[in-house]
Amino acid sequence: MGKVTRMAAFWGALIVAVSLFASPARAAPFCEGRMAFQVVSGALSALSWLPSDSPDLEYAQTNVRLGWMLTDPKPVRFLGRGNVEVLLEVTNSFVYEGFGDYMGGITALVRYNWVRPDWKVVPYVQLGAGIIYNDLYKEDSQSAIGQSIEFTPQGSLGLHFIITEDWALDVEAMLHHVSNAGMAKRNRSINAVGGFVGLTYFMEYLWK
Repeated sequence: MGKVTRMAAFWGALIVAVSLFASPARAAPFCEGRMAFQVVSGALSALSWLPSDSPDLEYAQTNVRLGWMLTDPKPVRFLGRGNVEVLLEVTNSFVYEGFGDYMGGITALVRYNWVRPDWKVVPYVQLGAGIIYNDLYKEDSQSAIGQSIEFTPQGSLGLHFIITEDWALDVEAMLHHVSNAGMAKRNRSINAVGGFVGLTYFMEYLWK
């Protein structure tokens, strides 16, 4: 069984197991003005077969996020019933295979949560971009990362498994891009995919 197949089997089994114990979603955690604190951890692997010719790189990443619900759940054309959330993220990565040791910085994200009162699971999609500081650029033999400050456009698909009105167990898949937008001579970039697990705590209202 290949690496990708094993990962897919693991995530599939985890989703099925957690969904059996999840509670139906309620609108309250996703109401306008409420805040959410999320922590997810996982690992990403560079797609070295892409045209960008990303070098082999695997890294563990932990993301700490603070979110604000901008809208109440409501029908949105082409998207279905859900709400909009914005998040500020602090991210930290440690390289365990490849070159360099660490990447860390901040990211701004916009998320859409699909919320239905009778659903045990709340899917979400998010897009964002951030700035990181890294030491990968110090390895002169690679051409992907050329300076200490790099940019990280990214996109994720996730699932909130609602445990209570205040807590959710999360799984997430991410596409993570690292580059310097041509600001340095070395900018072949890193394109990585990976998976995360974590928890969300839905906090009090920032406003009502």
